[in-house]
Amino acid sequence: MRWAAAAGIAVVAAGVVVAGVVLTADPSLDDQLGRRAVAALERAQPGVTPAHGHAKPANPTKRTDIDGNELVCVARVFGHDPAGATAVDEVTVVYAHRTCAAVGPGLAWPASLRETGPVAVRLGIPDTLVLPEKAMPEDPDATYADRIKVVIPTRYQPQALAYPDFVDPDVSDELRDRVDG
Repeated sequence: MRWAAAAGIAVVAAGVVVAGVVLTADPSLDDQLGRRAVAALERAQPGVTPAHGHAKPANPTKRTDIDGNELVCVARVFGHDPAGATAVDEVTVVYAHRTCAAVGPGLAWPASLRETGPVAVRLGIPDTLVLPEKAMPEDPDATYADRIKVVIPTRYQPQALAYPDFVDPDVSDELRDRVDG
């Protein structure tokens, strides 16, 4: 009887230890990089001010749409450079699918959507966005896919171009939950 009780206690103790490890496990590299990408997407960019005649943002540290509405974003990482990096401090560039929506009075899903598609984030102080929509300004006839191919390395282009209209549905759903939630 004592043997059975001791075995039962050992099993429970092992379960608690395993559960504790699972619950306190560090986030994956992609999760950590995704958080960095979201922070960069939501942070105001130095030197970028609202267009003449448009509202100034209520929070100057947050990125806004043209009307001054704060942007809320979700990003899912599909690659990074160097590809063999195993820790955030080894990564120089993150590649992710992103969806951003404006939040404010009168804005509702899906009309609040402002940005979707792949993005590159150069890690540094501060992290820097490389948006496909700003690539190839000298070629007004370039397609969005052409612009993505300039920003995203060849090895990650299948992931970058994988979705119709360049929108990862999981990223969009997660943002909708965040905006509507």
